[in-house]
Amino acid sequence: MARTATGTYGGVSAEQRRAERRRRLLDAALDSVGTQGWSATTLRGICERAKVGPRFFYESFADLDELAAALHDELFDTAMRHTLEAIAAAPDELTARTTAAFSTMIAEILDDPRRARVLFAEAYGSAALMQRRFAAMRTIARVVVEQSHDLLELPPDGERTLRAISLLLTGGVTEFVLAWLDGGLDISRDELVDISVEYALTMGNALPAMARRLAGSATAAPPG
Repeated sequence: MARTATGTYGGVSAEQRRAERRRRLLDAALDSVGTQGWSATTLRGICERAKVGPRFFYESFADLDELAAALHDELFDTAMRHTLEAIAAAPDELTARTTAAFSTMIAEILDDPRRARVLFAEAYGSAALMQRRFAAMRTIARVVVEQSHDLLELPPDGERTLRAISLLLTGGVTEFVLAWLDGGLDISRDELVDISVEYALTMGNALPAMARRLAGSATAAPPG
């Protein structure tokens, strides 16, 4: 089969072949990290799973950390896009938007548990994944703030409390989902989602009064 001067081989360009190899490497990384864990993931193992020679690995990624970061970004960006679409389609009301947001994000993780392991659980073994995990948590919390701000009657100085509670909420639900995936909770998937949504709504409804109390405490505190 002849190769053309432009690098086309069998009707497939060199650029297309590179993209296909990169796709196979990302899929192999999801399978390896998502099933065996980061500590058991090796460059050779990734290449064998992807059926890509080691020399072709480096045309897409400098090392395993860069591959892991790219995989994390892809998984998280997809989950966040679907979540924002669900929020946009929901009525402009706290319960509806909270339900849409948390049920969609949790489903994105639970529909393929390998995603949860890459996005959150395996971060403790990889500096690259840990950086991405922190960034992902901050992004989710920022979306919670943006979506809640106009739906809650916060006091003028309640923004700081909203940001803090959003981070607390994001981290709490994430660890709750991971514990369920690890078999540590005797509840169904539907119950997992319902509890997460109810927890988020309870925090949201309580937040205005909480912000007022905290603001009052700060005002009343004696100077240090």
